[in-house]
Amino acid sequence: MKGVFIMKKTFVLLTEATLSSEKATLNFGSDNDVVVPLAVVERIYRYDKSPEKAKIASKFVDYISTFSMKDLLSAKGVKQSNGSSLKIRDCNTVSREVNAIHNLTDLYKRSFQVCLDLIKSSKCPVVLISQNPSVRLKAEKLGIASQEFKDEIFPLPRDQYKGRIEVFAAKSSVDKLYADKSLPINAIYQYNNIAWHENMFVTISSEGSSAIARYTDGKLVPLMYQNTKAFKPENAEQKMLMECLLAPPDIAPLVIVKGGAGTGKTYCALAAALHSLASYGPESIYEQILVGAPTVTIDEDLGYLPGDINDKVSPYINGVQNNLVEIFRNNGEAITAGKEKVNKKECKESVNELFDRGLIEIQAIGFLRGSSIANTFYFLDEVQNVKPEIMKDIITRLARGSKLVLAGDPTQVNTPGLNERRNGLVYASEKFKDISRCWQIELDSKKTVRSELAMIAQEIL
Repeated sequence: MKGVFIMKKTFVLLTEATLSSEKATLNFGSDNDVVVPLAVVERIYRYDKSPEKAKIASKFVDYISTFSMKDLLSAKGVKQSNGSSLKIRDCNTVSREVNAIHNLTDLYKRSFQVCLDLIKSSKCPVVLISQNPSVRLKAEKLGIASQEFKDEIFPLPRDQYKGRIEVFAAKSSVDKLYADKSLPINAIYQYNNIAWHENMFVTISSEGSSAIARYTDGKLVPLMYQNTKAFKPENAEQKMLMECLLAPPDIAPLVIVKGGAGTGKTYCALAAALHSLASYGPESIYEQILVGAPTVTIDEDLGYLPGDINDKVSPYINGVQNNLVEIFRNNGEAITAGKEKVNKKECKESVNELFDRGLIEIQAIGFLRGSSIANTFYFLDEVQNVKPEIMKDIITRLARGSKLVLAGDPTQVNTPGLNERRNGLVYASEKFKDISRCWQIELDSKKTVRSELAMIAQEIL
């Protein structure tokens, strides 16, 4: 059999691609050349935007400083740990054709010229890597091949981790799952064709029956925690979510839930939190419920909003209060079995009491820096509007006895610079999908608990 020949390529990285992650220059294969224009290095050296990107910039400067500057500037470059070559290139002059492109900064002019010079001197294809579609269009106009940085932690929506799969097995396998509280994965049809991830939920279908299990430590186990009076799930995905939310914080301290509007993310999270709240719920696990105000992030200036911090986060309190009132009403109806009409006013008073006693608190994300969150159920919604570089600051605030729930809808992004592929929710989901202390689930957006009109609006608007 003849071997497959793969042509060597030269990748030219612009600033955002170079700072996409630590040691981004190692993400372009072991046989290729990676070129960082000197203009980009100069920009990175004095990078002063977001704190997390500034850290990556500093580490990049430290990284290239481990090599000889003479070697980096040479035609051969330096060999990286994965076998690829790293080079720094600049141009002597900028050609007339590059200068003819409108609205190009000096950095882009020099970078484009580096690409054109490499095309003339190199025997292998030259590809410019940029996240900016405008830059890629201008590069293509000059005859420079370009592409977006294909980072595996920011996959396309269809390829994003869902935390659940559907499989088929014999009915005897379903019986064995319940009888033995465990099932080997080889009992699943075509189990070798499945990408198994730690804590992935599995819906097992067989002849006339089905079961929900969780994959852990190489085997399938039945659900253990969701069968409580905290909340009656309305579909299989909500059962999986309640399993995540009610699992003890030492087992599942981080929960990531994705889903569209009306799928029950906030309702389920608050119901589970109340169930485990000390001095209120039947299980005294958490001392407090903390809800993060979604649109105020660590790197943003709170000054653009009027009033004190309570005024700034008050718009987010109403949604939480409304969900809590419904939880109180539904629990009351369950207790009275529908014989008595639950008083909504009394439910509101009970909710207000939780806030007055400090058992539930709304807090802006920007006030988390430097704090440790202990013995707390922390629910943070709209995480798709949080920048990826800030997720480390959020997750590292968690102390012992706490559970952090990151929720959101990747398709509903309204923060500049973010999209349905690149955002804090997707970033955390992809980075933690094989971590045993993180449980994840994507709710089915077609199974909204809201009205039929809301379902139609979700699809057509």
